[in-house]
Amino acid sequence: MNIIHFDVDAELQKHLKGNTRPTSLQAIDASQDYSNIDAISIKSGSTADQESLGPFPHLKLLVTRTVGTDHIDMDYCKVKGIEVKNIVDYGAFNIAEHVFALLLSGTRNILATQPEIRSGTFTYKGHLGVALKGKTLGVVGTGRIGLEVIKLANAFGMTIIAYDVYKNEEACQELGYEYVELEDLAKRSDIITLHAPLLESTRHMINASIIESMKEGVILINTARGELIDTEALTKNIEKFRWVGLDVLEGEKEFSKDHPLLKFENVVITPHIAFYSDASVKKIAEETIRIIGKYEG
Repeated sequence: MNIIHFDVDAELQKHLKGNTRPTSLQAIDASQDYSNIDAISIKSGSTADQESLGPFPHLKLLVTRTVGTDHIDMDYCKVKGIEVKNIVDYGAFNIAEHVFALLLSGTRNILATQPEIRSGTFTYKGHLGVALKGKTLGVVGTGRIGLEVIKLANAFGMTIIAYDVYKNEEACQELGYEYVELEDLAKRSDIITLHAPLLESTRHMINASIIESMKEGVILINTARGELIDTEALTKNIEKFRWVGLDVLEGEKEFSKDHPLLKFENVVITPHIAFYSDASVKKIAEETIRIIGKYEG
């Protein structure tokens, strides 16, 4: 089977063999002949649609090295007989750990103290932290990642409420959290963390109306998909939030130094790295190889 792996960085390349490219599908030279390519693997940096897949007339398998598939035109792939496989789990704990990295960097003033420290000032005054114990954490989405977050939150002694269209009653009993409606979660939570997939029903689920329901001084964390949050509504109401930690952004492919959220001191943004650890890179490569090997039979 002839395969090209797109969106491959230096770390992943250590584990993936064969034809690897650092660029996305959108960067290919369409004048080249790709008629012998049977399979490709991509990440969310590539958009797989009629235009980008057109140069691969005999493509049989598309592996996305992600959980989500919103960057793939699934209808087009079905029509063309292209089998699409995703990596369902490459270590949900990686994203859960990053949730708490974003959270604690704000609640314990990790970032806020650095300018003073670097200027030679060493004082706790003016940097009152927020303890997590006893606070109410609202988890939006109780799939693999959401449940890993809940496990960590339990270790911090937090009260946990959750929203999901599909309720995991077994996990609810085992991990000791309560399912509520989204608006109720917004009203009751001291901290809200998003772990829902991007669907038409979840796009802008955090909108002006939901934000209005939230407590003053609420903390918002998003490591799922940027489009879950209405950026305009968030920007207009940013003073309501004590801290906003974002690993994903709406329209992040067009990110620039002029992004409206960059001017706010209560916002920290990381470049979609929640998944990216030594453990996950190895797992992603192993799963990609396994999926291709299984397809080859």
